[in-house]
Amino acid sequence: MKPVINLVIFFLLIFHTTTAQITKEQKSEAIDSVIKLMNERYIFPETAKQIELHLRKQQTKRAYDTITSADAFAAKLTADVRSICNDKHVGIRFSPEPLVIDRSVNLMQMPEDEKSGYAEFLRLENYGVRKLDILKGNIGYIDFKFLCGTEYAGDFYAAMMNYVQHTDALIIDFRRSNGAMSDNVIPFLCSYFFADKIHLNDLYWRERNFTQQTWTQVVVPGKKYLNKPIYILTSGATFSGAEEMTYDLKNLKRATIIGEVTGGGANPGGSVVLTKHFRMFLPVGRAINPITKTNWEGVGVQPDSLTTSRLALHKAHLAAMNHSIATTTNGLWKEELKRLVAEVQKEIPVVVNVEFRLKGFPNAKAVSVAGSFNDWSPSSVKMKRVGDEWVVQTVAEPGKHMYKYVVDGNWILDPANNVTGNENGHTNSVIVIK
Repeated sequence: MKPVINLVIFFLLIFHTTTAQITKEQKSEAIDSVIKLMNERYIFPETAKQIELHLRKQQTKRAYDTITSADAFAAKLTADVRSICNDKHVGIRFSPEPLVIDRSVNLMQMPEDEKSGYAEFLRLENYGVRKLDILKGNIGYIDFKFLCGTEYAGDFYAAMMNYVQHTDALIIDFRRSNGAMSDNVIPFLCSYFFADKIHLNDLYWRERNFTQQTWTQVVVPGKKYLNKPIYILTSGATFSGAEEMTYDLKNLKRATIIGEVTGGGANPGGSVVLTKHFRMFLPVGRAINPITKTNWEGVGVQPDSLTTSRLALHKAHLAAMNHSIATTTNGLWKEELKRLVAEVQKEIPVVVNVEFRLKGFPNAKAVSVAGSFNDWSPSSVKMKRVGDEWVVQTVAEPGKHMYKYVVDGNWILDPANNVTGNENGHTNSVIVIK
């Protein structure tokens, strides 16, 4: 079995807000299916029982009776499940198109008829690489949107690693990375950073009571990237497989982590159809690091150097060049690096303080604001109740930003702001920060 570490990215890509209405029978069917599948397959059986009790109590309290929107119901059901398990991988979504219910399908494997379309998607997405560059001072830079399997991107990733092979340090940008879509990509990439075979991670699967180990490879295509600094950039939006690679390299003391605490999702799984119009991302495994004997679930990966995500690249770039200054024996290059450091120091991103206020919602348990200013992380900018409002102060770069409030898992427009914009099929509130 080859587990897919994070199929949730596809889950998000196919999700579009709709205005579909939902019946009482459809709600009951979805709740029953969630309870059944959680009890049968969720990685923590005891927690699944607690979720069942909570959802039945919610039904008794008629908590879902007044919800008529299918999307609102899915958001409420997701929030209720997460309130017990605190598992950010868990998510229920509504599909306006009818879904095929087939319990015999292995949710950890992609159906054969979808593989060709998947391969084309990966090609058009440049296999998850947003940017590959050599920064000032001979510093390599790779910006990942996501990681995908070597069966699709092995040659591409090998060429990428060989492109940066001559650099004096490497910056890996996971600030906007949703995760990994295969169990083989993280050991493949990490193999470039170690001379010997290294134990990276274990994945425990409830089904068959099975533990799967992942190790680096001694041989890689091209040259290895050894004895040179690696910096990983993180934000509150860094999630799942991107967190695993960050966590692995941090605990092996092979990378310096710079940025924000990550999202906190360590339980791999896959998408499963609940009913004709609802599907759920169901975690069926959990990560176990061989060094810490635990993982980052619910707590995220703690950076070595904590800073706002907007300043992380600048800080890592300076750190990498200063390391080169301290280690190079080339006098001319040392002087050039000093000049470049002074140049880059002047290029620090400008961020200003900004305040968000949301009136109402007195009974909400968790409220946050997410937008382009924080890589749409629903957890990094949490709001506090002050009087009759939810309030938070954060920082953002000057300019136009789209945003939404997240109230107990529900993404909503700012009711006090009638300026909106559309992006990727979603309507968002818009703010201009000066």
